Amino acid sequence: MIKKILLITVIALTSAALFAAIGSRDAETIAVNHSGVEDARFIHTEKDRDDGRAIWDVSFYDGDREYSYDIDMDTGDILKAEWELDWWDRGGSVINEEEALASALRDASVEEKDTAYLRVHSDRDDGMLFYDVRFSDGSYRYEYDIADNGTIVSKSVKMEAKAADDSAINQDEAESIALSLVDGATADDMRIRQDWDDGRMTYEGSIYLDGFEYEFEIDGRTGRVIDFERDRVRRH
Repeated sequence: MIKKILLITVIALTSAALFAAIGSRDAETIAVNHSGVEDARFIHTEKDRDDGRAIWDVSFYDGDREYSYDIDMDTGDILKAEWELDWWDRGGSVINEEEALASALRDASVEEKDTAYLRVHSDRDDGMLFYDVRFSDGSYRYEYDIADNGTIVSKSVKMEAKAADDSAINQDEAESIALSLVDGATADDMRIRQDWDDGRMTYEGSIYLDGFEYEFEIDGRTGRVIDFERDRVRRH
């Protein structure tokens, strides 16, 4: 009986370690550190999903700026970072489209020659002229709203889809991860297939060994074990 209790405890502890993900406090730390804000106020964090991925939606204030971040719950990657000014001085000299573009590229530390696409569009809001500047450097997509006096009113940086998928694992890697969960298991004991769950690619399968069936599900992008169960195989 004692051995059985110890075995259950070990399995529970192992599962907790395997399923560990980025917590809300970790996500807040990642977001605030990235923003460079020293005294973040009114931090609000909630769970959400983006393209099938579990994320933390983190928002906070600093002075007249409102910040918003999407943090991947599995990896801690910053998928989106935005900020917007609540108030700014509307006076000053009027700039043109070229100057608005130069300001955005300078803020992003991106050379115009390195942009994958680029668009500058002017519009008016409350009688004031704004420039909507958008471009990509191949890894991130940038969007700026710049007032006609040169003030950057809002900024959004999003990870491009292909950059987010660069860390995807192949089936051989998924097999190695699955086999590492069961001592003594070999490829001959395993069945595995690729699947999709809420827009997320996964590897699912079973391992049969010594009278037990082990079922697993592995995130196809990060390699994290999403689900792992063990059941005794009933003999008929």
